[in-house]
Amino acid sequence: MKIPCVAVDVSKGKSFFQGFIDLDKPINKATPINHDLEGFELMTKIGDKLKQEYNDVVYIFEATGIYHKNLQSYLDNRKEKYIILNPLEAAKVRKSHLRSTKTDKRDCLSIAKAYFLRDYPIHQKQDDIYQELQSMNRHYEYLVKKLRLMKTHFRTLLDVVFPMFDKLFENIYTSIPITVLKLFSHPIELKKRKLESITKHLVHNTNHRDSYCRKEAIRLKQYATTVVSGVNYDNYLVSLLKSEVIQIENQLKELDLCINKMKTLAENIPLYYQLQTIPGIGEVLAVRLIAEMGDLSRFTSKWKLVAYAGLDPTVYQSGQMTGEHLRITKKGNKRLRTLVYLAVSSNIKSKKPNSIKEYYKKKRQQANPLAHKAALVACANKLLRIIYSMSKSGTNFHY
Repeated sequence: MKIPCVAVDVSKGKSFFQGFIDLDKPINKATPINHDLEGFELMTKIGDKLKQEYNDVVYIFEATGIYHKNLQSYLDNRKEKYIILNPLEAAKVRKSHLRSTKTDKRDCLSIAKAYFLRDYPIHQKQDDIYQELQSMNRHYEYLVKKLRLMKTHFRTLLDVVFPMFDKLFENIYTSIPITVLKLFSHPIELKKRKLESITKHLVHNTNHRDSYCRKEAIRLKQYATTVVSGVNYDNYLVSLLKSEVIQIENQLKELDLCINKMKTLAENIPLYYQLQTIPGIGEVLAVRLIAEMGDLSRFTSKWKLVAYAGLDPTVYQSGQMTGEHLRITKKGNKRLRTLVYLAVSSNIKSKKPNSIKEYYKKKRQQANPLAHKAALVACANKLLRIIYSMSKSGTNFHY
């Protein structure tokens, strides 16, 4: 017989809770509470009552992004046992009824039924380092998205004020072009400056040598004498472009600061260095993978790690249908799935032969060959299994 539970249906700012001795044996009605100390104490009174009568109790609630975090923190401080349920599990129980009805009160019952009908592990608090890495990685992702929007706006302004300027440089976001765009707001201003003046500015504001800066200054002067800007010097878009350049520069610095902090934290985790022995995975990708995978010791098998990423294949067998070669479930951590996919995409481009690259070739050349993307997904599945084995054995990647 399972220990009693307190089922909590979490939503933004408030929840419903209900205590259960057994399946369909509630000890109170579904009760609403606010997410404050008074509300949580009211909830744990029911838990304490169950604990006194039955020696133990477990709290169970669904993962709801950020809304369950303060409840989780409260339970951690009280050292209570709790289970964080995948929302799909409770939904599966609710939809198993002929007439599925969803209300806040009924959700407590669905959550309790999921608990009593299936076995779920008690949530193990991850080391603070993994939680911090995950939070920082989510912030890093937000900064990248923000930078992407900035760059789109920047390129539009650049094409108007400095037409064809991006053709002068392989990467427009390096120190030389960024410095030029900050110091010289319009091609006319660049044209009026002497070659020595431009060179001096580049030397002072970048880490390049005099000879290189003079060479770049010559190219810039040649560009300024032939280009025709789309706006006059006093146009609003000129000042807007300069403002956008400064914002992009600051955003790039913030990204570097964030990833460097993540690297500093990850240096205490052996897997960080092990991951970098895999072709296609550098420092940034290694630290972001760790942030999304978390502590691998909480997975009892490699297949659970694969399922956590949503890279496990869908199983559907019926009649003549064998259930083979179906799509992946995608019911998992989409960020981890994206990062692993990126890792294998880089891996197969590496010059050195390795097991992942060979596995990709095998999938592409078998009797029923997989398409490029399908083969990459198969490799992503394999890579996660390899990472799990590396973590357990403490070994580096073997070619």
